[in-house]
Amino acid sequence: MRNHKYFKHLMLVCLMAVLAVQMVASSITDDYFGNPINGYDARNFGMGSAGTFNDLRPFGIASNPANLTLMKTRVGVAVTMLMDRNEDNRHIPLYNSFDSYIDDAVYASNIDIYDYYAAAGFGAFELGGARLGLGGFYAPMLSFDGDYIEEIRNNRNTDNDGYPEKLATNRIENRGTLNQKAAIFCFGYDFGEVTQLNVGFQYGFLDGKQEYAKTIRWSQWAIDTFAKATGNDPNKVLPNYSLTTDAELKGEQMKIGLAFRMNERFGVAATMTPMAVLDRTGNTREHKDAYRNTAELDQTTPIDEEYTIPSAYRLGVLYQPRNIMRTWLNLDLEYVRFSDISDHYDDQFNFYAGVEHWVENRLPLRLGFSATQSYLREVEADGSLILKRILTPKVSAGSSFPITKFMDVDLGFGYSWREYEAQDLFKDSYYNDKVYSGSSSYALWPNSYIDLADRDWSNPDKIRENDITLRAALSFTW
Repeated sequence: MRNHKYFKHLMLVCLMAVLAVQMVASSITDDYFGNPINGYDARNFGMGSAGTFNDLRPFGIASNPANLTLMKTRVGVAVTMLMDRNEDNRHIPLYNSFDSYIDDAVYASNIDIYDYYAAAGFGAFELGGARLGLGGFYAPMLSFDGDYIEEIRNNRNTDNDGYPEKLATNRIENRGTLNQKAAIFCFGYDFGEVTQLNVGFQYGFLDGKQEYAKTIRWSQWAIDTFAKATGNDPNKVLPNYSLTTDAELKGEQMKIGLAFRMNERFGVAATMTPMAVLDRTGNTREHKDAYRNTAELDQTTPIDEEYTIPSAYRLGVLYQPRNIMRTWLNLDLEYVRFSDISDHYDDQFNFYAGVEHWVENRLPLRLGFSATQSYLREVEADGSLILKRILTPKVSAGSSFPITKFMDVDLGFGYSWREYEAQDLFKDSYYNDKVYSGSSSYALWPNSYIDLADRDWSNPDKIRENDITLRAALSFTW
């Protein structure tokens, strides 16, 4: 019966692995900076990603290299599946005929799914009162994945419950991750039966790709209708547009960590991650078909620049209160020097908190909360840079169960949300067919009195995003 119970647990892990192949998403907004990927340790992910002091799971070495010898185990191996579902809803202000604001109307809603994987391992041995350890891990650090689709329809009314005609389809497809391959060396020394100091050093190689594709494709109905109205060749009337970027990122990053166990109840840890400057190389290509008296645009611009990852300093504490039930309380505070990127950025603080409580000393129940800061980066037509700070709160929960004495499965769930303003991803003036015909009247828009003008920061989009995330980790310690 006992083996049968473990078999059921193992089948659940395999089922999750199959499902993970079809999941995880990222925000379309962060195509340059990317979306940070954390929570490799599913246990601490369920505790709000507060894991600077982590003496229980092998993937704790990715949060703090000093955690390697903090764990009283000789060998540790872990694999993690990272799953995330992102929903992006874009709104524009809705006004009545008296120019009074009514509400924000959703004009585009996208839900996208992707997947990532990570693995870690270490070995440690005792040498008198000291411990030495070596480890390493492979994990995605930043995700540039994201998908966006938007249909442009004309202003025909909806008589007989019919949709207005589709004029064009807008798409953005982002692909790529920045991966980290890191090696870790750690030294620990026992000052007493419980008191212990650990020092760890991490050196990582960073490499990845950024692939960006923004396209506008006119519908066949728009092409045929425009050609019929203007008497032109259907193949040479409305210009399609594409903007693509293919860039590679390469560089190194270091991290130094400390972990000090003061007694059975209290521990403190800290990490310092210096700024990393990566090489970003590749090409950007812009293409627009010829129309009327305008020649085809086909321009390729090489990319050869520095890509900066700001330095970060993190402090964490662990408190285990004297309690009948086993309880862990983790708190982390992180300081990110965004000013390393440019003086236009302000440094920010991130906060992480989590608690694990064992119900009847059998089932661990984990709850957490985090609040992190990031930036939206937009480049204007004149080359000026617009930066907007974005706050992302997240609530999380999790649990775990053993498969064998040395193997555990951890599950972590999270829900985050954010709201901010941004520029329209596709400018309205592009769909003004009078530009392509030279006529004084529209061929594609029934209401000839509309003014297809580009919206600026006086009338931006309002974006509301939410993420549902899952982390599943299989850990072996001995």
